[in-house]
Amino acid sequence: MRQAGLPCSSRENLFLDPGSAALEMPSLDSQGVFGSVWWSFTRLRGMRGQPVPAENFRSAHLGNKIFSPPASAYAIWKEKPGRGGIINYLFRPRRITKSHKDWWRQRALIRTGGSNMQGKNGIRALLATTILTTFSFWSLPSFADGAAADDSLDELQEIVVTAQKKTERLMDVPASVAVVTSQSLLQANNTQLRDFYTQVPGLNVTSSGNGRTTIAIRGITTGAGNNPTVGLTIDDVPIGSATSGGLGDAVVPEIDPSSLQQIEVLRGPQGSLYGASSMGGLIRYVTAAPSLTETFGQVAVSGSSVAHGGEGGGGRAYINVPIVEDKLGLRVSAFARMDPGYMTNANSGQTEINVNRTEGGRASLLWQITPSVSYQASATYQHMTAGGSANEYVSVDRVPTYGDYTQAPIAGLNTGYLDMGIYNGNLKADLGFANLVAVTSYSHTVFNGPQDTTGTFGRYLGFFFPAPALPALGTGIYNYYQTNKLSQEIRLESQPGGMIDWMVGGFATNEDNLNRQNVYVANKANGENVGFPDLYTVFGPSHYREYAGFGSATYHFDDKLDFTFGGRFSRQFQESYQDVGGVLQGDNEITDIHSGTSVFTYSLGPQYHINKDMMVYGRVSTGFRPGGPNAAPGEPAAYNSDTTTNYEVGFKGVVVDRLLTVDAALFDIEWDDIQLQAASPTGFSYVQNGGTARSRGGELTLTLTPSEGLSVVANLGYTDATLTENIKTSGLYGLKGQRLPYSAKFSGSLSADQKFRIMDGFNGFVGATVSYIGDRYSVFPTKSTGQRFFMPSYTTVDLRAGVTHDDWNLSVYAKNLGNEIAFVSGGPLDTITRTGIYSAAIIQPRTFGMTISKDF
Repeated sequence: MRQAGLPCSSRENLFLDPGSAALEMPSLDSQGVFGSVWWSFTRLRGMRGQPVPAENFRSAHLGNKIFSPPASAYAIWKEKPGRGGIINYLFRPRRITKSHKDWWRQRALIRTGGSNMQGKNGIRALLATTILTTFSFWSLPSFADGAAADDSLDELQEIVVTAQKKTERLMDVPASVAVVTSQSLLQANNTQLRDFYTQVPGLNVTSSGNGRTTIAIRGITTGAGNNPTVGLTIDDVPIGSATSGGLGDAVVPEIDPSSLQQIEVLRGPQGSLYGASSMGGLIRYVTAAPSLTETFGQVAVSGSSVAHGGEGGGGRAYINVPIVEDKLGLRVSAFARMDPGYMTNANSGQTEINVNRTEGGRASLLWQITPSVSYQASATYQHMTAGGSANEYVSVDRVPTYGDYTQAPIAGLNTGYLDMGIYNGNLKADLGFANLVAVTSYSHTVFNGPQDTTGTFGRYLGFFFPAPALPALGTGIYNYYQTNKLSQEIRLESQPGGMIDWMVGGFATNEDNLNRQNVYVANKANGENVGFPDLYTVFGPSHYREYAGFGSATYHFDDKLDFTFGGRFSRQFQESYQDVGGVLQGDNEITDIHSGTSVFTYSLGPQYHINKDMMVYGRVSTGFRPGGPNAAPGEPAAYNSDTTTNYEVGFKGVVVDRLLTVDAALFDIEWDDIQLQAASPTGFSYVQNGGTARSRGGELTLTLTPSEGLSVVANLGYTDATLTENIKTSGLYGLKGQRLPYSAKFSGSLSADQKFRIMDGFNGFVGATVSYIGDRYSVFPTKSTGQRFFMPSYTTVDLRAGVTHDDWNLSVYAKNLGNEIAFVSGGPLDTITRTGIYSAAIIQPRTFGMTISKDF
């Protein structure tokens, strides 16, 4: 039934029953064309049609995706006869012009069996469209029966990100950003950064063993043990320490994909928005928010088997419950995973020693206090136990010392234990003239990683023990790190639609770190302390504080040309107390050092919109790492901040309509006063500033949708990261023109995914990815005669396939199908001379696995 006077056209209008609790609209059109029973979404042609304010939609849900349209949006329905239609969510134009042609647009494709959708099922199908806002350039979204290939690019064009602390299309972000969705991660069983980083141009992940991981973007790294160069956030919450004293460059959370909406990788310095330790880039975990309207969830189990090793498996589950409909919603997820081991200890004869166990969960409560005010409280927990490292003992020329997949540490050492808890609250309020965002967070991190240090400190045992006893003795180090971090950010964001979009805010963080280290004499048979006095002891509490004010503004000259400027002024204060003792030290040496620095970072550049789906941009941005104190006896007491300046041009756009998208960037990063880790003659690590470097290159992503259900994605990266002058510090040797550690000149991947209908109710997919990483070098040697560990290039092939039926999903996968042995990091066991046997991390051997899940 239709109300009298309601406009109707078989091709231009679709009538929806608002009877579902998920969608209730009051009569809102002043001209009376919308009744209280049926609603018409009129097709848009330029500015023709009657828009419906999208603020009348309440939060909607499909699966684990949430849609909450901004108050400034309008909703327009565009029918595709026989195949459902497109909803266009139109935001206020950058600048109100007579033609109103430059509306910001988000579109979501939905599929139905007919041209009309009515009743509760129709409304739910309509709400289902919002899932497409999270699809990435690398994973073809699911197609329902009868989907047309020309719709797939609609989805690719509408990826929405929050990289610049505001919601916008990826196509409109004037910076190099890569997006990996939770769906693509789960489909390929990529549960860790190491599983998919080869598919992100410019991103590099290296392992330091026993659960420690170092991340670099665009070649900006000097290896592990330094202050981090890549920032990490969960939504707007900074995680991890900003300093090496809190293992800021080594402790990386692995958030299970069931808790995520997507992962955003921001390439290039991000200092103007994210502050310290984002001088190379930033990784942003975007979580799935609770729904206020529906109950849903998923349970999944998985299993895997690895060559040269054993079996692994795990499970995950999540559930969303609207406790008070439209007011209070809760989402809870949990997971447990055992990654199979494949390394052998030649000393003890143990096999599969590098079994890793990880479990954790996340709970998020969303309270819609009023239509314009919401508060979300979240808690994330993770515990990891690393049974050993994935490091093979080799010569500097990569010849295995004991055989492939074999190492020889003291039994029970080179393990790792990580506990991480992150708690945060996020308040959002529409104040009319602006939006207020306030984020408060607290995190607690504990890492304990005992290591075999016989290669460094074993040389001293002959001073205390007779020669016959030495073969049974070694040395170990007890490493304990704890970080407690409290952060607060408050910002105001302008409402869209004006000539100037602006943001201003303040940030403060307070970080307490504790480091305990004891070098002890160990029994080689079991790693236990033999009871001899410790060779060295270190007790090192430290304190880091940062206060910052930041702001940004985008001026819209007209419908096509914009200019953006952002700046951040920050002050950092550090206090470091260190008490070094032990029989090799003699009298305890106590240092108490205070330091403070001030840094201004900025970003600026123009953007020119060729059309709504094609843009070119230029960008200059800066980043920094804070300086700080050194506590190594006899070495410099402090070191200075180092800075990066990034010059970048890029292009994003649909080059061939509904067929090809391109995302390309060229960059030149100038790096001044590089912080470098060196080792003292007694084996203590310390940091010095050591000259300048440069990283030049480019990234290219091509997404091709040549036929129905088929997506082909090519990612290419070129990074030429080198020293631009000789290293000026003592304790390290590097010459102008030498490459920075772990930076591959060439990297790339080629992925293809095909989705298809098997029979009524059954859909399938198959896919493959070929990844290539170019050759790399490890850290710089301590002297001119030293050698850098060289890691040759390698190529891997991954396969995947799956079937879905109703709410059931089955997927199988194969990783490293060719069983390639490839090195991703390497360092000498003797950290003083940096000679002898090397411990080199290798990629996981060929692995087969399967996952079964049930949605409800």
